Amino acid sequence: MSVSRSQRKGLILGGIAAAIAIAVAGAALAARAFESDRLPPQPIAFNHRLHLERAQGIACLDCHSSATSQTYAGIPGKAICFGCHDPDPDPDDASADARKPAFDTLMAFAKDEGDIPWRRVTATREDVFFSHRRHVAVAKIDCRRCHGDMPERTSPPTHGPIVISMDECLSCHEETKASADCVSCHR
Repeated sequence: MSVSRSQRKGLILGGIAAAIAIAVAGAALAARAFESDRLPPQPIAFNHRLHLERAQGIACLDCHSSATSQTYAGIPGKAICFGCHDPDPDPDDASADARKPAFDTLMAFAKDEGDIPWRRVTATREDVFFSHRRHVAVAKIDCRRCHGDMPERTSPPTHGPIVISMDECLSCHEETKASADCVSCHR
């Protein structure tokens, strides 16, 4: 069977068009996959590093106090914030937090009945049981072991949720001689 020159040209152009369509669809899917791991913005652009540097001696557990007694570390409520930040600062005080833009956002929550609607940035897989109490209070593992650079962050993560890999967990369990039995963590 012989293919004419015009048919060959049509096949080549059709092939190029199909390749372009596949490339565009692939790029669209890749962009959607990338966007799906974007976290919604936090209600306050919380700066962990600033808090740890300015309030020397503050530790993760000062704000995430449930980590020593419960499964979940907890997300700090506004009462924790107002333990340090005065909800009624003197506007004439040059050192007051009131002159910082982020403080206005925090103060809006002081007047609100509800709590600050923080959004979780870390997660475990659904089949994994993870107890902060067991890791923090019992095993005395530093928060940075799993949460990495969070204390150095100047703004909240924008992608996530941050999920600790099984390899990271097993590496720590091997180093600390903790059980690596599947049923210790998987339900």
